[in-house]
Amino acid sequence: MTSVLRRLALPAVLTTMLAGCGLTGPDTYELGETQIQVDEGEEFTLSVPVDTAMGEWWYLTSPEPDTDIVRNTDKREEIEADDDAIGSGSGTDSFDFKAVGPGTTKIRLIQCPHGACAGGGDAGGPVTPSPVPSGSPTPDKKYRATIHTYTVTVSKP
Repeated sequence: MTSVLRRLALPAVLTTMLAGCGLTGPDTYELGETQIQVDEGEEFTLSVPVDTAMGEWWYLTSPEPDTDIVRNTDKREEIEADDDAIGSGSGTDSFDFKAVGPGTTKIRLIQCPHGACAGGGDAGGPVTPSPVPSGSPTPDKKYRATIHTYTVTVSKP
């Protein structure tokens, strides 16, 4: 093998070896990937798009996942400002979890357009869809809170 081929082959071999060892980081699941299977001890991330310019936010909501099966370890936001306008931007919210025991549980994330959710923050308690006053028309779907449910199955390695 020529030295050029060896130099090109080495990164490919190392990448393959590291992927097999789990050193490439936690698996990331996007919006719509609702069936998740992981091994006990693995870390994984739920990644959802967020549009802060529209006042949209995401939260972990109740009922929370069984903590004997998975535990929430972190929430991160990556927001990119649009055109230097204050309060504008879009990006990604990432919810990090660790699989701690075998079983199946559900993780519920609530997508909250501006004014569509109540609770949490200073009010305490879970974040839930805001009630619609009686006699008021139901808001269009894009203005209502939406709960996204992920089913997580954890197996022994």
